[in-house]
Amino acid sequence: MTSSSNLKSSYDELGYVVCENLLPNSVIEELRRVIDQLVSDGSSLKHSNDIYEILEDFETNEPRIERINHPHTIDSAFNNLIRRKEITNVLRELLGPNIRMQNSKLNLKLPGGSAPVEWHQDWAFYPHTNDDVLAIGVMIDDMTEENGPIMFVPGSHKGPIYDHLSNGYFCGAVTEDIAKSISDKSAVVTGPAGSVTFHHVRLLHGSRMNTSLTPRRFFLYEAMAADAWPLAGCSSHFQDWDDMVAHIIIGEQTTTPRMTNVPVRMPQPEPPVDRYKTSIFTLQREGQNKYYHPDTEF
Repeated sequence: MTSSSNLKSSYDELGYVVCENLLPNSVIEELRRVIDQLVSDGSSLKHSNDIYEILEDFETNEPRIERINHPHTIDSAFNNLIRRKEITNVLRELLGPNIRMQNSKLNLKLPGGSAPVEWHQDWAFYPHTNDDVLAIGVMIDDMTEENGPIMFVPGSHKGPIYDHLSNGYFCGAVTEDIAKSISDKSAVVTGPAGSVTFHHVRLLHGSRMNTSLTPRRFFLYEAMAADAWPLAGCSSHFQDWDDMVAHIIIGEQTTTPRMTNVPVRMPQPEPPVDRYKTSIFTLQREGQNKYYHPDTEF
């Protein structure tokens, strides 16, 4: 748990902070109710669509829901959550007074073997004109060492942006030799439901499979200072100015991007897959940069 007094200094040093029990139980209970209904509604699906990401289970080859896309557009409980003062107070400390949300996603690591996430940096997916960009992770369930917790490499946000290519295409994961070199330097993040993580966009992170009997549902938002503008050719974009303004969480959207000297790699060239196969899960499965996937031997 990071105290409020050294929140910014810890974030600057480590590249992440963990705020335990930040959200009240009533909020988490409501989110669980909404999530249970969404999972029930999609339980008969065999293939991915705009909302549900369906992947084959590694052991049974049966389809299972791994992610719900853009939940803040589906139910107001998710849209309201990021605007709660418990979260916006932390965002002000870390990013300043004007903050924009990019997107949201709900990763469903359900019991019995849900997919791992290979080591990667979010910055490789959506570089901006400056790196005052982070991800907010809300623990819907207790995150334990057994149910596939997120892992961070402290201080890696100050280092290089690694190659995320496989066979000449963007695959959303660093190479296996990099993964091996950083895995023993990682910090395993655990905490009770209602805890919230904030991690820098350049921070190396990943997670193993959930092989336990308990779920590890993790709700993620992408947020940035309003003067951080996405670079052309990355996975972040807005339909128009009005759409960009509509994503403001607190403060105002600036018309002037702030340019800083930050290292950049672009998520290009894109792999030749259809539009329902462009999430990190499918990109990593179809690429060769595997370290935690069960078909990898090391």
